[in-house]
Amino acid sequence: MADRKTYPATKKPRKREALRPEDMDKLGQAILSLTQELWAVKDRQAVTEVILKERGIDIREAIDTHKPDADLEAQLALDRQALVTKIVQDITGEYGPLE
Repeated sequence: MADRKTYPATKKPRKREALRPEDMDKLGQAILSLTQELWAVKDRQAVTEVILKERGIDIREAIDTHKPDADLEAQLALDRQALVTKIVQDITGEYGPLE
């Protein structure tokens, strides 16, 4: 069976430099940051859904079908970028000034 090309014939495939042993702490910190963020969101979401359901409001389907307005989309984009920035900083070890 012939090897398939997964990139254009005129381009060379990108090569990523392997993580060095000294990068492991940074990568570990990035994973921990993601895990902390994810857990906080999952915890708050579960608690919110339970409290609302106890009060007669089951929002699970509404959440699945909700279409955010422009203001919420903008806020979500800012929050997403802040998280990405934090993770990249953890991986690179390069932090900006405290705000």
